[in-house]
Amino acid sequence: KMHKFVLTLILAAVTSAELCCDDCIAISKTISALATSEDGIKEQINFLMEEICAVAPPELECEANFPAFWTGIATTLFNADIGWYSPQLLCLDVCQEKTFTQTPTCVDCVSRLYSRTEYMADQEMQVEVVSYFLNSDFCGDDTEICPATLELVIPMAMDMFAAADVQWAADFCT
Repeated sequence: KMHKFVLTLILAAVTSAELCCDDCIAISKTISALATSEDGIKEQINFLMEEICAVAPPELECEANFPAFWTGIATTLFNADIGWYSPQLLCLDVCQEKTFTQTPTCVDCVSRLYSRTEYMADQEMQVEVVSYFLNSDFCGDDTEICPATLELVIPMAMDMFAAADVQWAADFCT
């Protein structure tokens, strides 16, 4: 019986499709485009604003300023070329190894998006993202309010995305 069980596991592993580089890049570009679209950013704002503004200091005027501030963050954070779901970050492993596989399944797609999104909860990664924004021209001449707001908003937003229901990934991949 054990041999049948092991054989079944081996056959399942062999016949399971995995993402190839081209498929992963297509997923990457599509999810990045959706995340930086006007509708995608509006959904993110609706998801994030209440919780973030509840803890933001009054001088930030969060409810008035958050939509424009987040739009700036989202267009960089989810940029198709350098952002969170960019091919070099989402697909590094599958694009380094040359694979010739079957058509990827929804499970392949969902698990890749879920693991990348779950990684947003990593505190070291959050520090890197905040540092990226602080070391860019994002804040312009604002050396006080913008940096403090980035340090508040980015870690909270990344934690919220990581903890969110991943049904969106299943919806996206079908």
